[in-house]
Amino acid sequence: MKQSIKSILILLIAILLMNGIASAQEMGVYEIQTDIPHTVEGKTYPMVMKTQENEPVTDSEMTLYFADGGDIPYAEVTEYMTFLSGLLKELDMGEITYNVEGKDPGLFFVSREDNGSMMLADTDNNELSFFDFNLFNAPVGMKAAVSLLDLPETEEDDFDLAEALEELKKDGVSLDDLAAEADTDKDAADDEPKEMPDNIFQTLYSGNFNRSGEMVDIDLSDYDIEIITADGKCYIPFQTLNDLLATSSYTQIVYNGEKVIVSYYQSDLFDMMYEAEPRKMSEGFAHFNYNELRLFLDTFYGLKPEHNIKDFGTFLAFNTGLVTDLTSTDPKVFDNGLTKLFNVYFDDGHSAFLKPSWYSGPDSEAAALARNLTYGPSTGTTMYTMMKFSSARETFYPDTVPGYEEVGDTAFITFDTFTSKRDNYYADDVDLENPADTIELIMYANQQIKREGSPVKNIVLDLSNNGGGSAQAAVAVIGWYLFDAGIAVRDTLTGAESTMFYDVDINRNGEFMDDGDSVSGDYNLYCLISGQSFSAGNLTPAAFRNSRRVVLIGQQSSGGSCVVQPGTTASGALFAMSGPRQLSIVQNGSFYNIDEGVVPDVILTRAESFYDRPALVEFINNLK
Repeated sequence: MKQSIKSILILLIAILLMNGIASAQEMGVYEIQTDIPHTVEGKTYPMVMKTQENEPVTDSEMTLYFADGGDIPYAEVTEYMTFLSGLLKELDMGEITYNVEGKDPGLFFVSREDNGSMMLADTDNNELSFFDFNLFNAPVGMKAAVSLLDLPETEEDDFDLAEALEELKKDGVSLDDLAAEADTDKDAADDEPKEMPDNIFQTLYSGNFNRSGEMVDIDLSDYDIEIITADGKCYIPFQTLNDLLATSSYTQIVYNGEKVIVSYYQSDLFDMMYEAEPRKMSEGFAHFNYNELRLFLDTFYGLKPEHNIKDFGTFLAFNTGLVTDLTSTDPKVFDNGLTKLFNVYFDDGHSAFLKPSWYSGPDSEAAALARNLTYGPSTGTTMYTMMKFSSARETFYPDTVPGYEEVGDTAFITFDTFTSKRDNYYADDVDLENPADTIELIMYANQQIKREGSPVKNIVLDLSNNGGGSAQAAVAVIGWYLFDAGIAVRDTLTGAESTMFYDVDINRNGEFMDDGDSVSGDYNLYCLISGQSFSAGNLTPAAFRNSRRVVLIGQQSSGGSCVVQPGTTASGALFAMSGPRQLSIVQNGSFYNIDEGVVPDVILTRAESFYDRPALVEFINNLK
C-alpha cells in the first residue's frame, strides 16, 4: 500500500514538473543515498543553559559534528542522550538513564532504564521509530499516558473503602468500634502539630482512563534528512533531535554557529544568539531548514484535521504559496514567510512567530511584521472582542476590577490569566488577603464566602476577559467549583488518551475530600464567558458544561484546545504553535476536543451587561 501511494505521488510530481507548476525542492521529495560513506568532523562549542526563570545561567560545552564538509550540525546519539538526561534533570523531570546500543551495522537502539521505552534509529532505511513516543518523552514516574508538565503529578490516593471494610469485618471490628477509635485518635491528634501534605493537590488514579498511543515511525527520507554512521557511531542532525526530544519539555535550543543556547520557552537568554554576525544561508542549509520545519509541523501541529492539512509539503506548496519564501537562502525572506504561516495562515490563538533567526538579526523585517500585528481573520475577531470587553469593563471599573467582590448575595471572582506561582501553598508567607496568583485568590474567595454570617448565595466566576494560562491553576479552580477536577488530554500524534482527576485542598487544612474545599452543592454556581475566553479560559467552562452543575452565561468562548508547543527552526527563528496535546472533554466514553469553544446556557448580547453587576445580580436571581 505504501509503495503504491509513493508510485502515484511520483507520477503526480512528474506531471507537475513537466507543467512547471512546482519544483522538486518545493514539493520536498528527494531520493537519499544511504550507502555512501561519510567523513565526520567534530567541533566543540560553548553551551549556555537556563532551565527556569529564577535559575542561574550555567556554562558547559557541546560537540557538534559536520559531515563531508557541510554546514548542517549533527549530534552523536550517545553524547546527545547524555546531554538530554542532564537537561531533563535540570527541568525536574527526574533521573533518566538512556542506553544506546548498536545491533546490526544499520540499527541503533536507545532505551530508557526507568520505563523501558525505546527509540530505534534505522540508518539503512533512514527511519526513526518510537515504540511509545509519549512514554519516551515523559517525566520519571508519570502515570498518565499523555503527560502535561503543568499538571500536578502527586501521590496516588489508593484507598479502597470496600476492601478496608471487608478486612475490618474479618477482624471482628464493627463500625461503632471504628468510630469510637477515630474520636480517640482525633482527640490525641488535636494535641500534636499537624504534618501537612507535600502540596494542595491529590491525584485520584482510581478514576483514571489511560490509553497508550500507537507506534510512531518517521521516515526522514521524506524530508531529505539523513541519519549517518561513521566509525560505528550514529549521527542525527542536531535540530532533528532537538525537535523530537527536547521541545516536548517546553525547552528551546539554538545553535548560532558560535555557541549552543538552551533555555525555557520565551527566555531572554536567546537574545544572546544575535551576537553572531547575520549572514545568508547556504543552499544546502536552506534546503535542510525548510525540510526540518516540515518535519516538525507534520509531527506536532495539533490542528491538522481542523485546518484540512494532510501534510505540510502539499499545504505549503498549494494552499499558501509560501514555499518560495521558506526555501530561500535569504534569512529575512524565510522569517517573513514563517511569520505569515504562524500568524496569518494558522490563525489559531496559540501559534505565533516569536523571534527572528540569528541569520536575520534582531531587527529584521519579520520582527517588524510581527510587531505590526500581522494576523488572520480569527485573531482579528479575538482582538476586536478583547477591546470591546476591556472597554466595557473600564466603564464600570475605571481603575481596576477587584479579584473578589460581593454584590448583594452574589460573590464575583475575576482574573484574566490563570497563574500558579508557588510550589508550596502551605508556606507561612502565603497572604490570602493579597493573593499573588489565581490559586491564592480562589483560597481567599473560599474563605470569604464561607465566613460566619456571609450573605453569599450565588457565585460568579468571571472569565470574560481570560486568555488562559496555567493548567495547574485551572485544576484548582475546577476542583473548587466541582469538588474534584477532571482533565482529559488526547495526543494527536500518537492517539494516546488520559483522564486525570484531582482533589484540591483549597481551605489548606491538610485534608482532602473535605467539604470545606469546595462550593459545590451549597451555592448557585455561574461562569461568565465571552469570545475572549481562551485556552485554560475555555477549558474551565468546558469542564463546567460537562458537569451540568454550573450555569454558563455570556457568549461562546473562543476555544484553544491544543497546548502550546514551542519550537525553533534550524536557522534559529523562535515560534510557538498549537501542539499535539489536546485538551478535551469526555462524553459517552469518547474524547472531544474543545477548539470550537463552549456555548453558554444563557446569552448576554451586550458587553456592558457583563459588568453592570447590580443589574446582573438581579438578572441571575430572576433566572428560572
